[in-house]
Amino acid sequence: MRKGFRTVSGLTAALAVTAGVGVTTAFAATTTTSVDFQTHGFPTVAAQAAIPAGQGATIKAGDATVTIPTGTFSDPVEFELLEGPLSSFAANAPSGQTPVFDFAFKVVDQKTGAIVMKFQKPVMFSLTNTDVNANSMYYNIAPTGTYTLNPVKATISGDTLQHAIAGAPVGWVVTSPATSVAQTTSPITGLPFADWLFVGAALMIGGGVLIAVRRKVS
Repeated sequence: MRKGFRTVSGLTAALAVTAGVGVTTAFAATTTTSVDFQTHGFPTVAAQAAIPAGQGATIKAGDATVTIPTGTFSDPVEFELLEGPLSSFAANAPSGQTPVFDFAFKVVDQKTGAIVMKFQKPVMFSLTNTDVNANSMYYNIAPTGTYTLNPVKATISGDTLQHAIAGAPVGWVVTSPATSVAQTTSPITGLPFADWLFVGAALMIGGGVLIAVRRKVS
């Protein structure tokens, strides 16, 4: 489940949010050595930070957090956390998997204007989401929209998934088994949705009986 609140913290970090409502997405027909993922599947800037040379920052967008350590970039950069519509990734998702969260990075060197594809230190991506579980998967997404299972397995603890990222030549999608996503519990009652409906119906029937009794007594 995505949340709309997005924050950015860090030295001279700046907040930027783009609504992304009604946004369509497109993927490249072929790959290139330098990719602007904002035009290849991830059009929405969820958050961004201006990071001085050698400094770090923490960027938050809904359920996701990206921690950028000091020394990651030798030049000042503009670091953007991008997202795309989950529906755009559902069609190509591996069988039995449902996309939970998608994202990509766009890092621009403020001295040269070039898109930075490789980092001097890995940044840490963390996602805390009720749909994340021990069977969740972490996939690379090529500019063509193709899924490839990341060779390094993500670390999962409860409903939190973490993965180190050393560069931005691809985007990423976190998935969970379709059955587990469909059975997500209600945030109000903690009961599965079907049980919640049953309890609601029972309460309505009980209320009707109570009203009938009161009317008979009066």
